[in-house]
Amino acid sequence: MKMKTTAKPVACLALALICAACSHVPLIGHGDKDEAPAAAPAAAEKPVAAPAAKVESVAPMPSPPPSPASQADAPSAGHVEFRYSFKTGAAPDRAYAAITGVARWWDSNHTYSGNASNLSLDVRAGGCWCEQLADGGSVQHMTVLAAMPGRMLRLSGGLGPLQAAPVTAIMTWTIKRDGSGSEVDMSYLVDGYLRGGLDAVRGDVDTVLSHQVERLRAYIDAK
Repeated sequence: MKMKTTAKPVACLALALICAACSHVPLIGHGDKDEAPAAAPAAAEKPVAAPAAKVESVAPMPSPPPSPASQADAPSAGHVEFRYSFKTGAAPDRAYAAITGVARWWDSNHTYSGNASNLSLDVRAGGCWCEQLADGGSVQHMTVLAAMPGRMLRLSGGLGPLQAAPVTAIMTWTIKRDGSGSEVDMSYLVDGYLRGGLDAVRGDVDTVLSHQVERLRAYIDAK
């Protein structure tokens, strides 16, 4: 009995020493020399840029072919162009004066009265290229849009069969000095509706206009 009483205090003392020693052992994963240092707080971390978005290469859509109607040289039922050009020994001012004297060179066969002397041209913006008729009537052939002596004359109006059609027709005379003489260009652009299409009268209008331009050239050179 005496031995058991002595052993109990000794055992309690040993247990107390072991517990005391355990209280100084670090927790697993903290304080170990071989362990990597703890990561810095998230606020101190350098932000990592997000990877750039991958841009896929996209081939451009092919442009649609131009419509034939949009090409300058394509025929169109609603659009016709006439262009004429000649050179003369007359200076630009004299060529311009001849053009505006339409009664002197226009063919009487292409008038309502049968006589070109009944034609008149008021050479100013808004002025009338008109024709007096024997019965007191009159015809407006064209209206002056721009008058620039020695340089350019522009008129608006449908001639011949075009007068009865809802068309826009612009005639432009351009004069450029060419040495001691001049180069004269005339364009007549017509756009709009004509029963049967403008192409139906293209040939006739071209025949008349080219004839008138040749008469003008001859008139200028004869002066």
